[in-house]
Amino acid sequence: MRYGGFALSVTTARVVGTLLTAATFPFLVRRLGVDVYGLWSYVVAVCSFTGLIANPGLTSYAVQQVAARRSAAFETVSDVLVLRLLAGGVAAVAVLVVASFEVRQDVRFLLKLYGVATVLTGGLSLDYLLASLELFHVQSFISVAQQSLYAVGIFTMVRSPKDVIWVPVSILVSSFLTSLIGWTFLWRAGYRFRFSIAPRRWVVIMVPSMHYAASSLMSNLYHRSGQVAVRWYLGEHALGLYAAAARLADVLRNFLSVTQTVLMPRMALRANSADALSRLTRIAASVLVLFGFPLAVGGIVTAPVVIPWLLGAQFKEAVHAFQWVAPYVLTAPAASLFAGTILYAMGRHRAYFISTVAGAVTAVVLCLTLPPLFGVAGACIAFVLGEFGVALCAFLLCPPPVRAAAKTPLLSVAVIASLVMGAVLWIVSRNHLPPLLLIALGCAVYAISWAAIGRNLLKREIAEFA
Repeated sequence: MRYGGFALSVTTARVVGTLLTAATFPFLVRRLGVDVYGLWSYVVAVCSFTGLIANPGLTSYAVQQVAARRSAAFETVSDVLVLRLLAGGVAAVAVLVVASFEVRQDVRFLLKLYGVATVLTGGLSLDYLLASLELFHVQSFISVAQQSLYAVGIFTMVRSPKDVIWVPVSILVSSFLTSLIGWTFLWRAGYRFRFSIAPRRWVVIMVPSMHYAASSLMSNLYHRSGQVAVRWYLGEHALGLYAAAARLADVLRNFLSVTQTVLMPRMALRANSADALSRLTRIAASVLVLFGFPLAVGGIVTAPVVIPWLLGAQFKEAVHAFQWVAPYVLTAPAASLFAGTILYAMGRHRAYFISTVAGAVTAVVLCLTLPPLFGVAGACIAFVLGEFGVALCAFLLCPPPVRAAAKTPLLSVAVIASLVMGAVLWIVSRNHLPPLLLIALGCAVYAISWAAIGRNLLKREIAEFA
């Protein structure tokens, strides 16, 4: 019941957040247009790389330590804050250096503003602590509050491409205010951190942290290389189409990350118990296949109707891009499950790093070769296969009991039910049904298919989990 409450809390926050994103994302791309939205996504991609200097795996290490040892690891937080302060100064200089090479003045200004301010506000973030302490209700509240403040800023200030400056301002202000709320809650709840400067402990922290930092670099490579490659090879208009399609797929993927978010701290506590870890893996894998396949198939089939309705007629060219990128809603959660949840919770930072390297090599090589040959579709394929490389490598590096538990029997039924749903949607989509009705029909067909061919199997799985 307790973890059901956690899952409900996180799911509610994700649903509310996704609804806010579903409102702000189309509004933003419509107001900014294809080219300006593409440039903004490029700024975010570049700042994500310089942000690694400000946080070289430090919070990743703190999450695992606090999740595994709870209050006994609180001295780690003090050292992490000091190290992030020192690294943040270096990162701010790096942002200014990178921005000086940018040709366009507007992009250069956005890089300086967003890059430097992100370094400063990022040091105050405590989302990693709330998850480690299993304070999911507080984390959910802060997440909804942050996204609500961001949405208010977007809806009230952004009216045309010239107002792009208010996008980073809305992000930074909302993040700063909600971080202060979070720290206030922890203080009033009785959590006290022993702030001290102890350089002798920094080596112990930095060794695994650098592995996580390298892993974060690899993660940014397979997440962000597409933006850079598309701008270089295809131009800013194509970048806007690619960025919109990839962002929409990422919004859908967030629904499947709820289970992994809730289970990671428990996996860290039960890392030495093969039975408990296998059971948690089975739950996460079942949720992934149960909802991932219909999202991917449904996205591919309904894209010609949903994309223009959601993003506007100017993004009609992004339909084919989204169809190519739709499998990301499967490959990304799989990579997050095996690498970012299981290997990470077990503290296997070297295996985690190797998995991200596999994804980065896959994505970078494909980003350098496919876009010149196949355009935006090539970049989308590289984006999907980069995540698949992470998932496959991490799966092979997981312990045998975990690999066995991940082979859920729900997979075959989920594939069949999704294909049935896709066939029905493909037939009825010719009748020009409203998008919401089309989506509702797909959900109904998928549920009916499960009731017809997989009801007993699903009941047995639920009984085993209970």
